Amino acid sequence: MSKDYAPFANRLRKMAKHYGKWARRQELEVYRVYDADLDEFPIILDRYADQVYVSLYHRKGEEWTEDDYQDRKLAYREIITEVLGVGRDQVFFKLRKRQTGTNQYEKLSIAQREFTVVENGLGFVVNLTDYLDTGLYSDQRELRMMVAREAKGKRVLHLFAYTCALGTYAAAADAFRVDSLEMSNTYLEWGERNFVLNEIATDRHRFIREDIMPWLKKPNLLKYDIIVITPPTFSNSKSMREPFDLQQDHPKLINYCLPKLNEGGKVYFLTNARKFKLEEELIKGVTEIKDITKQTLPPDHRKRNLHRCWRMS
Repeated sequence: MSKDYAPFANRLRKMAKHYGKWARRQELEVYRVYDADLDEFPIILDRYADQVYVSLYHRKGEEWTEDDYQDRKLAYREIITEVLGVGRDQVFFKLRKRQTGTNQYEKLSIAQREFTVVENGLGFVVNLTDYLDTGLYSDQRELRMMVAREAKGKRVLHLFAYTCALGTYAAAADAFRVDSLEMSNTYLEWGERNFVLNEIATDRHRFIREDIMPWLKKPNLLKYDIIVITPPTFSNSKSMREPFDLQQDHPKLINYCLPKLNEGGKVYFLTNARKFKLEEELIKGVTEIKDITKQTLPPDHRKRNLHRCWRMS
């Protein structure tokens, strides 16, 4: 018996109407419409202006054939195009499985379907075809805004900067200097393009391709007013001397950052790792560690375990 997709269609219609209005008021072109709201339909659907990005999740223990995947894609696409009023070629699917090692950096295709989206008056280059992620993490939107509100005249460091969206916010908010550290040349070049797109002069800011742990241990580094850390759960990128394991290595990572803070400076630490536990007792020399997850969860992301975020001072 074929699956009844009517409950999904009804839910999508309701969410699209509600969040479409909300996003227009907020001047957001990137936002979450459907957040695996119904257990029977475990997909995530994001709008990127007039394009739609759909993540199909491979649940633990599920056996999928290529035919199963294609059947689900066809069923979802039919409803999405009808409910959202978009063309078939405006809907992009990714099958998401647990990622390990360097998979986060590997190209998935060479379609190079890039375009620009607007978030809070800033432009960002996104790509819905070539990589597992699109170039803009919408769940970090509130953190980007938080840092931008504090950035004027400050020195800002972003570790694991990805495509430098947070750095773009900080620089556009007149940060004195923004240093973005990342191990992938592809993503740093992408970040530079985001700066240029927003007419931010790049000569005052730095895009640094380095293995982050050894870089933090260098003597005589600049001191910063704001350090943002958005690490992967695990990485064994070829650019690293040693693999990075978030649970095991985060106290060392944070402790290396703290001496790089100016008096009164702050560290923001955000992770999407579901089972992560912050080892507060191993973090030395902070006066306060505050869980600010609630303030950093965007209204369009309804999953409570989406990410965790702390501020340390």
